[in-house]
Amino acid sequence: MSIKFTKLTKVLVIATITSLFSMKAKAEMMPLDEAFEEAYFTKGKNAFQQSNIFGQINTILGFTGFADQHITSDGKAVDNLYQKGMEQQTATGMRIITRDLANPYDTSLRENPSYSAIK
Repeated sequence: MSIKFTKLTKVLVIATITSLFSMKAKAEMMPLDEAFEEAYFTKGKNAFQQSNIFGQINTILGFTGFADQHITSDGKAVDNLYQKGMEQQTATGMRIITRDLANPYDTSLRENPSYSAIK
């Protein structure tokens, strides 16, 4: 009986470890807008979550940190995500060019071949 139990325990431990790694892989595949929102609201919560009684007491006494500390850590998280995103975009080596916003004019300086920024 004990031999079967140890084998079952090993199988459960291995299954738990593999599921933890698969959850991490799913978290990395999050769309960019959701990743920014999650990074922005990591420590500091939105106004609705901070308006309850625990949020008010936490703001005054700082159980999980004060508001300025939350803003600083969330700012660092957003900056790290932005830097990683820029590194991924520039890793291809190709120049990223986007079209101009829609406007009432029919051309732009970028699309005009006779315009040279360097003279």
